[in-house]
Amino acid sequence: MPTIELILLFTLIGAATGTISSIIKIAPTLIAIPALYFFLPVFGLSLQEVMLPAIATCITAFIPTYLYAWIKSMKHGEVDTQHLINFAPGIAMGGVIGAQLLSLVSFLMFKISFTLIALIAILNIILRSRTKKTSSIAIGKLAHIPIGLFIGAMSLVSGNGGQTLGESLSTLKTVDHKQRQGSINGFVVFASIAAMIGFIFPAQSFDQATLSGFSGAIHIPLMLVLACSHFFFYWLCRHRGNALDKSVLSISFVIFMVCSLVRLWV
Repeated sequence: MPTIELILLFTLIGAATGTISSIIKIAPTLIAIPALYFFLPVFGLSLQEVMLPAIATCITAFIPTYLYAWIKSMKHGEVDTQHLINFAPGIAMGGVIGAQLLSLVSFLMFKISFTLIALIAILNIILRSRTKKTSSIAIGKLAHIPIGLFIGAMSLVSGNGGQTLGESLSTLKTVDHKQRQGSINGFVVFASIAAMIGFIFPAQSFDQATLSGFSGAIHIPLMLVLACSHFFFYWLCRHRGNALDKSVLSISFVIFMVCSLVRLWV
């Protein structure tokens, strides 16, 4: 079983990710994974050693919150159903593949993938502030599955549930602003649930002979702690924050991402 200190760490990470992702709609893993990279050495661990279980636990823990947000959006008609139907099957298949690949790739490959997704997340925040609409890109039916596969697989290999690339896709397709976040949440739900299957049956197991509480690569006790903390603070902060709050948090997130990438590579 995890120590009290480790439970407290995951509780604080859940509080931070729930609050920030509720207000500025960014992928919580972009905060959780750097936080684990910074603080796991305090417990005699490193992200490199426990990369698969750490990422699997985080992505799985965020599923209930995304599912809640997606269902709320569906009830209010704030989901582009056709957009979801076009790409969700490929994203789900890519989620399973990405979860399997994550158990095989090296930590260097993960760092490269995470860096790419972090830079795209920063670009997404910059594009949000633009008042001028981007031109819509036409995507043929035959490209829906391959694009979905790429988004799902790339997202999971980088430790992301699909929100960052899903947002980029929705921006390129110029999905209606009111339906954009609901559609992105749907992508993440499909990718994350599919990835959970891959995490339960990873392509390559890790040494957990002295550990307990695992289901495949997912640490159930810490997953529940993170899930409850994240969901509570997400629910507490929903519909809060004015334009100034969102601007300050967005700038703070960009600074945090830059510092995290510098620390990850240096």
